[in-house]
Amino acid sequence: MPGTYKEKVIIPQLKGKLIVQGYTCNTTTYASNQVTITHAMAQRDVPASITKNRNDYTTTLLLKSSNVKVYNLNVANTAGNVGQAIAMKVDGANYGIYACKITGYQDTLYANNGPALFAKSYISGAIDFVFGLYAKAWFESCDIESVGYGCVTANGRTDNSNPSEYVFNNVRVFGSKPEQAFLGRPWRPYARVVFQNSDLSDVINPEGWQKWNGDNNTANVYFKEYKNRGAGAATNKRVAFSGTLQNPVTITEILGSDFNSAWWVDKSFM
Repeated sequence: MPGTYKEKVIIPQLKGKLIVQGYTCNTTTYASNQVTITHAMAQRDVPASITKNRNDYTTTLLLKSSNVKVYNLNVANTAGNVGQAIAMKVDGANYGIYACKITGYQDTLYANNGPALFAKSYISGAIDFVFGLYAKAWFESCDIESVGYGCVTANGRTDNSNPSEYVFNNVRVFGSKPEQAFLGRPWRPYARVVFQNSDLSDVINPEGWQKWNGDNNTANVYFKEYKNRGAGAATNKRVAFSGTLQNPVTITEILGSDFNSAWWVDKSFM
């Protein structure tokens, strides 16, 4: 039913597939969503006695089960600029997130495991607001809003054997203050992120990418761009540890060669 639900939702590991459906009069866009799940909790609010999986305690919608599709749902963590405060975490495999609105400030979306597809959704934050360790994730036709100084992504790929990669295809990146946002920084030394065919507004700083808190360990990062457009898309002032691609990343490289027939992939949102 329509409404705002002030609670934390955990979907545990299930034996079967699951569809989570919000309420809307127009399933093709997040703008008409009428169901919001919200709570306010940050790392600082988690008792010090809890030493494992502390991020999970802050998460508004925690998806532990695999094979989940989510439609037309607003998910918010309203803790604000007080540290790590996650709105949504995907921590299994085979996720399709469609026409959802995911809002927070720091660490909004924890894309930790995958593969995962986020399509025609809205994601907002300021600091590392799309992050995770192992997921291969494809972001298609999403609206990405920077609401404060910081980086959009913080990919945590640890080494060459780690499959993680984030690809943002045909997304729109925007915000209210010019040059306050960077496309990403490496949470781990083999971070891998691509922005391609996307509209980058002047919210993107000309340098494009940042180091991790002054860390110079950028020799193995993979930060690439391909045929972006907009006031923030020029690459002539980008940092030396980033680059451009001659060809775009294909969706099969991220979601697999059989993604077209996968249950969790809704092609009507592509």
